[in-house]
Amino acid sequence: MKDRDYFEGTIMATKVLRVAPNSVSVSDNEAIRDIYIADGGFIKDDRYRNFNLGPIETIFSTRDTPYRDVRAKAVAPLFSPAQLRAESGSGGSIGKAVAKFKDDLCEFKEANIKTDILDLSARLSIDVVTGYLLGRRYGGLDENKHLTLEERQHHDAKLSANPFIFAIVAFARFSLLPNTIFRFVYSMSQRLSKNEKVIDSFIKLDQFAEKVMRSTETASKPHYYHERLVQAGVSPIEASAQSKAIIFAGADSTAVMLSTILFHLVQNVSARTRLLSELRSAKQQDNGLPFLRAVVKEGLRLGMANPTRLTRVVPTSGSGLRVGDIVIPPGSVVGCAAYTLHHDPEVFPEPFLFRPERWLDDGRNDGLRRSGMERSLMPFGAGLRACIGKNLAMQQLHEAVIAVVESEVLEGARTCQEKIEVIEWFNGDIKGHHIDIEWQPRSADGKSLTHH
Repeated sequence: MKDRDYFEGTIMATKVLRVAPNSVSVSDNEAIRDIYIADGGFIKDDRYRNFNLGPIETIFSTRDTPYRDVRAKAVAPLFSPAQLRAESGSGGSIGKAVAKFKDDLCEFKEANIKTDILDLSARLSIDVVTGYLLGRRYGGLDENKHLTLEERQHHDAKLSANPFIFAIVAFARFSLLPNTIFRFVYSMSQRLSKNEKVIDSFIKLDQFAEKVMRSTETASKPHYYHERLVQAGVSPIEASAQSKAIIFAGADSTAVMLSTILFHLVQNVSARTRLLSELRSAKQQDNGLPFLRAVVKEGLRLGMANPTRLTRVVPTSGSGLRVGDIVIPPGSVVGCAAYTLHHDPEVFPEPFLFRPERWLDDGRNDGLRRSGMERSLMPFGAGLRACIGKNLAMQQLHEAVIAVVESEVLEGARTCQEKIEVIEWFNGDIKGHHIDIEWQPRSADGKSLTHH
């Protein structure tokens, strides 16, 4: 059965779907407030223990609110919009990485070389996360500069952190299992799938983390992520683990979202042209860039970085969770899935198409705007336990899209696949781990040499 037939014929037949004896999937956007936002939201369920790094609970995985609050409060200043904007200028860590990303893409176009924009986006994302949060760039955009442009696109020349990232994404497929079973299955999986590339990737990341942690020994005024954690009383061992966790979270999810946006901009010339016009006119007048925001939102809606349920437990002290006419009893595990909410045809007409105009409220939305759209959009989760790095991810997405579109590097490009296929584990896994684009050869007068 095709995904679209399954979605339209089955999932949307009910807003409440039991998926296990004590577990329910909720696809009603009005339930988001009760589950994730009101009074801090319901607590996470026991499955999140499966995301601990050994004995260490991460900011993401912990179910202990005071434990998380100490750590989240320590690093929160790094995610302030003002500080992010300051680092997005030509001399800032974000601005420099985005400029290098755009220049690399332009080089591949100039040489007419098929380019994996997922890999290039991952290189940008890991450099932004590490350079901005940890004060030391991983070097994703530079590690292959000794290779020719063609050699950089070989399978063996992809980002060195990828095997580590893919291993984390893969183990998340077991995350819904009880912790005892999860540890056994994960252990067996690791033994069966272990290879030298994964081991080398883990070792390189550990060595990078060791270098990063050295600054905690000399920093007189803590500034970076790991330094702030240590200042808050977190042990250096845990601070190193938390840093590795944020590297994975930022490098994987943001790369998937950015490459999804660029993929659809390649396929949609009208959207790209409209966005370029807005960016150029914005230099003469401050228009708030509404279409840029719409393009990014639509990319976040379609980009399946975390497509499955973010599970919580209905409080045992209350009367349960009411969703429409159904009451889900206390103690039940509930959660909303971004995939289901983001493709609800009642909220998002033509849900599988890239239609950024749907987000405009100026009357130019082609009749696609619906109430509840903002409420249904949850690419970073919702409430107090939403992704701590949301502001950094959004800053990178906006800056990268602006740089790429203004450079016109996507002109004459085409995607090498009709659609992006995703394996829906806890983290969306792009099938094949690549999203390729190529440029049509052009004659001296600038016309395409390819005829259709």
